[in-house]
Formats: sequence, C-alpha cells, structure tokens
Amino acid sequence: MNSRQGRRVGRGLRVSAVAFATASGAALAWAIFAIPILATAGDRPASKPSTAFQASVSAAGNFLDPLLEAAWKEAGVKPGKPASDEEFLRRAYLDVLGRIPSVQEARAFLSTREADKRGKLVEYLLNHVDFPKNFATQWTTLLVGRSPQGRMVDRAALTAWLRKQFAADRPWNEVVYDLVTASGSNRENGAVNFTLAHLESEAVPLTARTTRLFLGQQIQCVQCHDHPNNDWKQSDFWGINAFFRGVKTEDKNAPNAAGLEAYDHTELHDEPSNATARFEKRNGMMGVAFPTFLNGVKAGHGDGVIRRVELGKMITDPKSDLLPRAMANRMWAQFLGRGFVNPIDDIGPHNVPVNPEILDKLADAFRDSKYDVKQMIRWIMTSRAYQATSLRAGKGEVSKGGDRDDGLFNVMQLRPMSPEQLFDSLLTATSAHKTAGGRDDAKREAWMKQFLFAFGNDEGDEATSFQGTIPQSLMMMNGELMKDALSGKSGSFLADVLEQAQKQGRAPAPYMIDQIYLAALSRFPTAKERHAAMQYLDAFPDSLHVLQDLFWALLNSNEFILIH
Repeated sequence: MNSRQGRRVGRGLRVSAVAFATASGAALAWAIFAIPILATAGDRPASKPSTAFQASVSAAGNFLDPLLEAAWKEAGVKPGKPASDEEFLRRAYLDVLGRIPSVQEARAFLSTREADKRGKLVEYLLNHVDFPKNFATQWTTLLVGRSPQGRMVDRAALTAWLRKQFAADRPWNEVVYDLVTASGSNRENGAVNFTLAHLESEAVPLTARTTRLFLGQQIQCVQCHDHPNNDWKQSDFWGINAFFRGVKTEDKNAPNAAGLEAYDHTELHDEPSNATARFEKRNGMMGVAFPTFLNGVKAGHGDGVIRRVELGKMITDPKSDLLPRAMANRMWAQFLGRGFVNPIDDIGPHNVPVNPEILDKLADAFRDSKYDVKQMIRWIMTSRAYQATSLRAGKGEVSKGGDRDDGLFNVMQLRPMSPEQLFDSLLTATSAHKTAGGRDDAKREAWMKQFLFAFGNDEGDEATSFQGTIPQSLMMMNGELMKDALSGKSGSFLADVLEQAQKQGRAPAPYMIDQIYLAALSRFPTAKERHAAMQYLDAFPDSLHVLQDLFWALLNSNEFILIH
C-alpha cells in the first residue's frame, strides 16, 4: 500500500472507527455542545468485586458506611451496585495520581485475584511519587489560579513547596498556617507566593481566597453589604481584611547573566500595625474594622503583634471546626464529584448540607487524626459511596429515590477531567512525549500551554474542565499532541504495540486490540468490540492505520474524557 492509498484508507477508517466506537458504548465526547452520558449497565464488561473484598471494605471503611446506609434507607433510595475493578482502577488513579493507569499498571491490577487488592491499591497510590505531584498541582491552581500572575509570583516555587509538604505527609493545619503566615523570599519560600498573588486592591482578593479555601466561607458576599440570608455583616469581611494590613513587599535585584542589575525575586514581610480597614456602607457612611476573626475574637495589640500570625493561629485553632469542615467537604467533593455543601466553599447557615451528620463525623475524625490528609483519603476511598458504580440502573432497576440518588452519594457522579488530568492521561496512554528519540520538555510545555488555553477562562476558574467546547474538541481531534500520539513514530505507544505484536506468534491481532483498549480505557474490550476491531484488522493489511483510527476514536470518547 502506498502512502496516498494509506491516507485514503486512514480517512475512511477514521469515519468507520467513529461509528464503531459509538456503537460499542464509547460514545464520542466531542459532540461540540454536550458530553453524552456514559452507557448504562450491561453495555460494557464489569468484573465484579469479590464478596471477600466487599466485606473487607465494609470492615475497614469504616465509620462512614453505617451513616451512608442509614441516609439511603431514610430517603428510600437504593444503594448503588459496587463498581467493577476496571471502574475503580481508573477512578482511583485519576483521583489520587491525576492520570489514568498505564497498560502495565492496569494489567497488573486486573490480573490479580487478591481479595484486598483495592485496599492495597489505595496504599500504593498514596505512596506513589505522583501523589504529591498531583496534589501540589491541584492546590497551586486553587491558591493562585491558572493565569500568569506576573514576575512577583513564582508559581514553580509554590508548586515545589506544596509537593514537599504532601510528600512529607505534613498535617494540613500546619500547611495552612504556613501558607497564611509565610514571609521571606518568594523563590526560597514558595508558600509566600499565595499571599503575593492576591495583595492588589488592599488585599480584598486575598481576604476572599483565604476564607474560601481554608474556612469554606464565601464572605466576599458581604464585602459591600450585609448578607440577606444569614448573620454575616460587612464588618465580618473587613475584619478579616484588617489582618493583612502591615504586609509589605520589596523587589530585589541581582546581577544577571550579562552582569547587569535585574529583578531577581520579591520578599514579603510584616510590620506591626495599628491600621484599621475602612469601608463604605450602603448608607454612604464609612465603617471601621479592627482585625477580628469570624467568631468575634479580635487580634491582640502591641508592637510585637504580627497580624497574619494571629490570623494563622485562629484559622488553625483546634477548638474551631471551620478548617476541618472545609477540608472534609472539599476532599469529599474531589473524590465523589459533589460536596455535602455546594458550592463547596459556601458553608454556612444559609446553605444546609446534605447528610450533615456525615460531614460532621468526617470533619471530627480528620481533626482527631491530627489533620492527616492521607487518612481522610483512605476513609473516603474505602467507603461504599466511593466504591459505588457510576452506571445507572437498567430497565426494571430504577431506584425509588429517583433524582435524589446523586445527592445522597449512592451512585458515583460522572466528572469531566481537569485539563491537567486530561493532558497527563493522554501522555500516559500514548507516550507522545517520548517520540523521536526521547522526551522533549519544550514540546511538552508547549502542549500544556495549548491545553490550558483551550480549557482556561478569564478568571482561572479552579473547576475548569472538559465541557465539549469547540476549541477543546478541535484540540482533541486534530491538535499537535494528538498528531504526535497517533503518528506511530519510534518511542510512541502505537510503535511499541506493533513491535510487540510481532513477538506474539499466532495471535498478534487480539494482543494489539487489548493493548489499545487498556491504554485508552483501562479495560479489555467486550466480545462485541473485539469482534468489530478484528473485522477492521482483517479488512485492511496496514495495521498501523487501523490502530491509529481505533485509538483516535477511543481517546475522543466520553469513556476516556470522563471520570466515572
């Protein structure tokens, strides 16, 4: 087959591959304006968890399961079926490591018959080098957003600092205290960059971001007026804002490569201050706020009082439930798709939680564990809620709870990947960054910028994810990364599949099909999918073109795009 014929065959196969993938349950995600819902139960294979495993989960898991079961019973909803091993595997990798499993990792997990293999997988993931990397990436976005912040904010230093904290298993209250109170060089102390990123407009953005992330309170709502549905007052916002008076910054220069004085880094420090926060009330009068925490406790006075240090102590006060509740709600939402309170950073009397007793219990246990983030992840991942399938009941199996199911966590939510998850998952599946003789960091960085541009928005929204927009869809179908991923160049996944298939002896075709499905979807194909793929391979002697189109279709399917 010459190259021109190959291109014609490739184009024809791509259309066939789209039809094949859609018919086999991997409905395409790039339908421009909407992401199709995943197939219901029965459309794709599911290896059932063993009874021994379900018993071990129930025993390990914990104090959450009885509370969940009681809530389901009271609401009259049917508990969701347990997730298959394939579902759990992919979900766990994405949630903990920020990427899908490699083919080798998927084969290793799916092939073992150990009763407690899911529990062992959770421990493996929590101790994997990609765990601190993933959580550092997530929290960098939460702390400073995705948009460039200018030279005063060293994003890389913040990410490196966070990665060290998660790798060292530092208690969350200590991490938060350091972020709120950090001083010094933004290059040497990465935590400084959180404060530096939000000091404009008299630290109004810093006030809002601090209370949202660490206390779960959207008190920016009362920046200009009292809250209409609860007791929050304007003075509550400006009382927190007053803690940031006295913060000073200073740019430092140093000789550059040419020997000229140039900007080198920014230093942040605090000066004792008696300054108040002044604000305009709705009636036109001016208000004055002293540094006061949300519980009414005021900062001390005196020349030696550093206000941010006082604020850090109040936020992390073990007698307060605000920090543990905020983190418990955020982590539950991260792993389950929804928090007990939504939006997840709007906890208050105006926003009643779903299952409040479970939120309270998880928050209390987190505080009693001395703010152990990994321990909270264990509790969540071994709970029946996290172990539930995302597949909705088939005909005749509709839950009595109807639409209430999603809010009570008996069925797993479908969640789009974040741009970082999608990017790293594509590289894991395709090895596109390893083509042409080795890893090209410059190319990888350029690809990542393309992803952030396609997925980003003007505010650097922390929740930005794949929503099937035109730029996102075009990037997934025809972007530079996808072109390299499907090129078959040396070092790519497809090149390796073809090479290894020749060593399989009598059955190279089933091996290639299995590898493609494991790489893209972390599962083996169904009998129907395998038969369809075998027909295509039999019809065209050029295996690369068939594999390219099949791989392209699977990577553009909602089964790949969604966390399920």
